[in-house]
Amino acid sequence: MHPPKRTHHPLQQHSQNQLLLPKLLDRDAEEARASRNATADAIVEVQRYLSAPPLERSQDPLVYWTTNKARYPNLYHLANQYLATPASSVPCERVFSKAGEMVSKKRNRLKPSTVEKLFFK
Repeated sequence: MHPPKRTHHPLQQHSQNQLLLPKLLDRDAEEARASRNATADAIVEVQRYLSAPPLERSQDPLVYWTTNKARYPNLYHLANQYLATPASSVPCERVFSKAGEMVSKKRNRLKPSTVEKLFFK
């Protein structure tokens, strides 16, 4: 026994394709519109921020961004991400420590080009 074969009538297939195409086109158009709107919103937000008066030196930038979170939502996210990074001299100290290990009294015959290659790999 073989299962019954499904036969599609060409008109049915054509009708289904006609329904699918507009849906796909509408979806693509909506995605493009949303992308364009997000870009335009970001541009307007940056322009609004740039036209605002600058902070006084005595003001805390983190307080400013918390206060203006609703006004500049995208910039708030960036400010929160980068302004919350604590200042540190650790990377600088690591560089000097690494350099001290490479060039010492025992390793004083390395050519500058060799030290540069070791240091900046």
